[in-house]
Amino acid sequence: MPDPRQRSKVMYPLDEVLLLCLLAVLASSETIVDIARFGEKKLALLRRFRPFLHGTPSHDHLGDIFASLDSKEFQRCFVAWVAALTGVPEGVIAVDGKTVRRSYQKKGGKDAIHMVSAFAARQRLVLGQVKVADKSNEIVAIPPAQDVGNRRGNCHH
Repeated sequence: MPDPRQRSKVMYPLDEVLLLCLLAVLASSETIVDIARFGEKKLALLRRFRPFLHGTPSHDHLGDIFASLDSKEFQRCFVAWVAALTGVPEGVIAVDGKTVRRSYQKKGGKDAIHMVSAFAARQRLVLGQVKVADKSNEIVAIPPAQDVGNRRGNCHH
């Protein structure tokens, strides 16, 4: 995954940030604040895998780092990494549309929310979700997902 930040200004290497986020999410972190808190509490554990010379980034730094990344490139690299770990080809992507339960409000005139999800079947991994217009279907959301899946590039596993 390319790191777009200026090398001379990087206190928190991208591989350390990604490791922090992966372990924190696996340990049930749901927000950037949770991830930052996990990093503070589990620094000794993290240092078993990487140096973390400057400790772990605050939630503000984490937000800035992720805002600088190309989300489509990150998604593509993450799927490639999972495929390499599992030994299963990236191949099969299931696309499914759902209406979010209880999102329709008759009283306030609020329409139901319709979502389309892309799921890497063999890796058992949700690749992304897109909100689509009312009465739309999966076909509307597929072209952007295909662009991500068809590109090949520089991902380091």
